[in-house]
Amino acid sequence: MASAPNFQWQNEILLKDIYPMRLQKLRDFLIFFKEADLWAEYKSKDISTLAADVAEYEKGMDDARTADFKRYSTLKNYFMTKEVKGYFVKYKPIEEEAMALIQKNHDLFASSWPKDIRGERTFIQSRIESFKTQLGFLRDRIRYLQRQLDGMAAEHPNRTKVETEFKLKNEAALPMVLEEMEKLRQFDETYNKVETPKLEWYKLTKADPNYKTSEEEFLVHYDPKVPVTVKDIVRLKVEQFAKSLESKDQYQLLTDIRARFEKEPKRFPTWLQYMVIHFSGMRYKSAHGSWADPKDLLVRLRVDEVRKAQAALSDADVAAKCAEKVAQYEGADANKPALAKAADKTWKDKVALHMQGVKANGPKTKRAGLAGLVEEEAKYEFMSMTTDQALVKLEAMKGQLPAWAWKMIVMLTSLRVKHVTAAGWETFTPDEDKIRFADTTLYPIFSKWASDNTGMWRPEHGRTQEVIVTRAVCNETAEHAQHIRGHLPPGGLTDNAARYVKAAAEKVPGAYFIKPTDAKPYTQGASIFWLRYVNTEPSVWQIPKPTEDANGVGLVPAEYLGKRAQPKAAKNASAPAVPWEYKGGGFTRTRTTIDAEKKKSTQAQWLRWIHEATVIEVVDTADGTYVYTFETSLPDDFRGTSCLGVFRNTLRWNLDDGSEDNYNRSFVGYVPEGKAPVENLKPLMDWNKIILK
Repeated sequence: MASAPNFQWQNEILLKDIYPMRLQKLRDFLIFFKEADLWAEYKSKDISTLAADVAEYEKGMDDARTADFKRYSTLKNYFMTKEVKGYFVKYKPIEEEAMALIQKNHDLFASSWPKDIRGERTFIQSRIESFKTQLGFLRDRIRYLQRQLDGMAAEHPNRTKVETEFKLKNEAALPMVLEEMEKLRQFDETYNKVETPKLEWYKLTKADPNYKTSEEEFLVHYDPKVPVTVKDIVRLKVEQFAKSLESKDQYQLLTDIRARFEKEPKRFPTWLQYMVIHFSGMRYKSAHGSWADPKDLLVRLRVDEVRKAQAALSDADVAAKCAEKVAQYEGADANKPALAKAADKTWKDKVALHMQGVKANGPKTKRAGLAGLVEEEAKYEFMSMTTDQALVKLEAMKGQLPAWAWKMIVMLTSLRVKHVTAAGWETFTPDEDKIRFADTTLYPIFSKWASDNTGMWRPEHGRTQEVIVTRAVCNETAEHAQHIRGHLPPGGLTDNAARYVKAAAEKVPGAYFIKPTDAKPYTQGASIFWLRYVNTEPSVWQIPKPTEDANGVGLVPAEYLGKRAQPKAAKNASAPAVPWEYKGGGFTRTRTTIDAEKKKSTQAQWLRWIHEATVIEVVDTADGTYVYTFETSLPDDFRGTSCLGVFRNTLRWNLDDGSEDNYNRSFVGYVPEGKAPVENLKPLMDWNKIILK
């Protein structure tokens, strides 16, 4: 019998829903560090001393060429298949618009496949771009339908129709299009391996009409006749290592990851181990609304009971109970409520305030004082509990609650780990909505509980470090990492960046905020913030505050901000690009263009913080220097599924501002690690709980 799950990624349903890229991101961690280690091992070696490695490389390349051509051929045959519906029968029902889009893709492959090898990859990439556009339209439609449902009453006559379309688009059309998109991406990737030999074969057939070697035979036996280098050996070893991980489940991968951690604990600090174990592969979406405090719900339910009980008391009952409270709080009554023993000044002040009413003469004042004091007792009782105690209390109440209320508790608390046993755990059906909206007693309490706790995951994680969210965006991911480093960032890209600016200005030892010009500022645990211009006005959480780094470098290059001459076109040349006009220190920019029909159009853009990542390490690899980070892939990620995990970009890319139209300046903020929450982390980092038997 399998062990009971301790964490949400150990529950098979939650794993599928919350961690769509779990295996890939665990593999990425192992592959990236293997790549760095292999290059460190081999980079100083002379190829003449590596005869065994060269022989292994040549054998490995023979095997790889066979596998590469097989993969290429399989995918090409798939896209040349005219009747493709049979590949999608697993989607029940098949969404017809998505099926028509996919069928059209195959029709185009069959009718328009280039006769010249030099056009093949361009053709594939054009199909990818087309699918990216269609994918964007589909996602927009799904978001629109979701917004409709969010604002639509359960009894609305169109709700069933909208619900049906949303379900079909989200659960059939989207995965169908993503599946086709992924195959296109894989087909494009095969050209990294087969494009050069395919081109050579094409040239040979064109040069000699009697050339009889088939493309397949040529590609399988292709030998580039170039000297093997140390980089070649390392690259192949990395590929072989990656293939060795493909059949491993998450517990086997975690076992390998544990060995890496234990071999080099200083290289992999606690915050990084925590993030890799508990957040690798998590979905990209705001953490807001994914958790609510179970203690707070208990308080609200008890306060509701208290208010009803107080309302039923006569004035004589109130007077008697007030006398009882005076004896409990100020006399020798042994039957004291827990609040009467509170030592915290905040609670003592609340007691003193309410006791003034309890001891008053007027019946209304006495009633108000008693009600306030009894409510405070309920709050103190439950807010003094541990989270686990509150969860046990809620579990014991399951039989007393309607099914929708219990589902909501499971949805918004860590009880999901134990109690989610089927899909659909985080959405209500139309029938469930009708029942819960009609419950005028409990629904208002539960609704207010959820809305009041929308962003409370942040302080709760900062306090307990427990894995309580089911999703996160870039700054929220970075905030989780900083909590483990002993810091409590305020939240949001703007304020997170400002925290580092303030620490540097106050000369906190070791703190800095700087535009990097080399690898040095990328200290482990630092935050990287990227700026970008966007076409819609950003929120207050994204708008940067005016600032300069320690070297006087601002958010926007000075040369952009001065008066710029309008460029003149050379004779018979196309019109040059119209320069941007910057305002407010570069926080906005506009430009006006005139089209061929003499019509003017003005484009406006706003500067915003676009992304935050946490630095892991700067490493040298066979393909150059990379910055490894823990972050999110962006929402428009090519694979269609954005997630959290270990990523990498070249150092050159990180240092580059990009072109003016695609501005991509970044800054690095750093504060040395504070006091790590060691005791809280012990159960979360217990390998006996992490690797289930």
